[in-house]
Amino acid sequence: MKQFQLALPGPTEYDPLVLNELLRSNLPHYGEEWLPIYEDIIAKLQQVYQTNNQVLVMPSSGSGAIDAVFTSLGNKRGLILTNGTFGQRMLSISSRHLRKATVIEAEPGRPFDIDQVESTLKHNKFDLLAVVHGETSTGMLNHIDLLSELCRKNNVLFIVDAISTLGGVPLNIDEQTIDFCISASQKALGSPPGIAMLSISENGWKSMLPEESIKSWYLNLRTWQHYCEDWGDWHPYPVTLPVHLLFALRKALELIIQEGLTARWRLHQSTAVSVQQQLERIGIMNLVTEPQYRLPTVTAARLPNGLSSQQLQQYLKNNYGILVARGVGPLRDNIFRIGHMGYSAQPWLVNRVVSAVKDFLSSSQQLETK
Repeated sequence: MKQFQLALPGPTEYDPLVLNELLRSNLPHYGEEWLPIYEDIIAKLQQVYQTNNQVLVMPSSGSGAIDAVFTSLGNKRGLILTNGTFGQRMLSISSRHLRKATVIEAEPGRPFDIDQVESTLKHNKFDLLAVVHGETSTGMLNHIDLLSELCRKNNVLFIVDAISTLGGVPLNIDEQTIDFCISASQKALGSPPGIAMLSISENGWKSMLPEESIKSWYLNLRTWQHYCEDWGDWHPYPVTLPVHLLFALRKALELIIQEGLTARWRLHQSTAVSVQQQLERIGIMNLVTEPQYRLPTVTAARLPNGLSSQQLQQYLKNNYGILVARGVGPLRDNIFRIGHMGYSAQPWLVNRVVSAVKDFLSSSQQLETK
């Protein structure tokens, strides 16, 4: 099978030390041999989340954990902010459970109007506000500090999708008083896909329906809490865990902590700025026009001269073995996206991607002049 360099918004390249963990001898997902490993993973996640809140890991995609949150909260009134595909997914998931879902929508690549959010919270009754921190469909970073303040001021739960930001963008759950923060293994954490994680505040737990009233078993967070309490000394979760994925996740977290969160955030930011500046110098403009809103883990940009993202995608795949992403939804043919998160944030890897993009532009110009 041909090998590719993954320069995608996820999954990413992985450190060889992380991949080596998949070759470990097997262990049962319970009992005295496994439990210290599991507890170490939870402790490391709390460090990366910067929280004293309870953290759960679930065999799932990140979307599964989002579904679990709204399933467990039930028929509440929610304000959902969306300015991209994954904000729309949050809306789609939440609207299946909420009594009422009110939407504030901004154009893809544009920030939310904080005054509009404040006014909407002030003049309506809500139980929660939900937002995507890093909108990978547009390379957009949604700032959450002011949203956190508004949630505290209006006594509403704060739900954050940090699937593409945890480990790559400054995030402090306790300082930002996030009640539910959802993430996943395969993005900036730098581990293979298949594990979702979420931190849950005390207020978040208090706001859930009773266990028997939640219309699910697997996606019922109180089910998970029940097993934490009743089977805590040998099997503190309700299902079989994929132990090798968790071995890999533990190593990925260990590498982040060894490097230091601040250093890891700085690497992602400097890599993003370098990629974006190099692209701009060859006439490729970022979809997000205001630099402070550009996501440090993903760049979304427009090609010049009517060139399509599909052409670029095929050229890089066929000539360099590099996989980049097209847009999604209405932006599918209009933009391309480069992921530079986790192990993929290393300068030598992203510089190779930029060089290949330059070659694509040069080749396209040569064809036009023939």
